[in-house]
Amino acid sequence: MEILAFIGCAMLFITFALTVLFILIKISSRLAMLVLVAVPLFAVIIMPGTSVAFLSYEHFLFAKGLVPVNNFHILLMMWSTLTGIILYTEFLTWYLTKGKRRKEEIKASDASEGAHKDGNDITSKIKEVFLKQGPSGK
Repeated sequence: MEILAFIGCAMLFITFALTVLFILIKISSRLAMLVLVAVPLFAVIIMPGTSVAFLSYEHFLFAKGLVPVNNFHILLMMWSTLTGIILYTEFLTWYLTKGKRRKEEIKASDASEGAHKDGNDITSKIKEVFLKQGPSGK
């Protein structure tokens, strides 16, 4: 009976993790984070007895019976892992778009400098004079 309970719990947790990862990839990372928190929370609110019984089910013991491993511990481990994956993808997306925006800004500034290279702009003439003189002014 213990093996069947473990297999059932594993199937439920794997389905939950795959659902969150599917939402992360196909829809949105913010929605994935919301589902990650909301599904267990609503399960406890809607079915408190069943949810508490499921989360408190003890699978095995560590350290000669001192540390029990319940479904709640497995859920916390899944939360931390999936939260790390979601935050990492958010950071990576932000970093890659920041680099892309910076390249576009550099191209735009190069194009605007090219437009001002004709010498009609007073600031370009002043920069040219100071660059020719050098740091000592000679």
